[in-house]
Amino acid sequence: MPESRIRVRFKDCDPLGHLYNTRYIEYMLESREDHILDHYDLNLENYATLEGRAWVVVEHQISYLKEARRNEYVRIRSSMIHFGPTLIVNEYQMWDDALMILKSILWTKFLHIDLKVKKTTPHDPSMMSRLESIILHIDQNEFEERVSYLKSLDHAPQRI
Repeated sequence: MPESRIRVRFKDCDPLGHLYNTRYIEYMLESREDHILDHYDLNLENYATLEGRAWVVVEHQISYLKEARRNEYVRIRSSMIHFGPTLIVNEYQMWDDALMILKSILWTKFLHIDLKVKKTTPHDPSMMSRLESIILHIDQNEFEERVSYLKSLDHAPQRI
């Protein structure tokens, strides 16, 4: 599972030194963009420009479990856990630097769209094959079930 190490920035925190809720999502989405380019050799900008297609967010499910604090290093992991002809679902996990404490989990649903007509469009066969090669199969089908499972792994170094 791709992983990034990020320092929580002063500007992204409230007066108590806790990461703003909206910044959790931004940190995770920005990390995924890097992961897609670095681990799967897919440049989202080129895909939009050259293919005229992109994915747009249609839903977030997030659970904030522990605060991320100013100047703390966190690790963000991301993976695609579901896909279909016109959609993908990504999972993001934010852990402390030692991968011992789960801070947040996010599921994001994206629809695949044709940018010219601004409508949902199916993935072409080559993209479906690519998606099949990168999916992370998980046993939990519901968000709350997944949160409970990951929380049960809390306080044990994770290399899943």
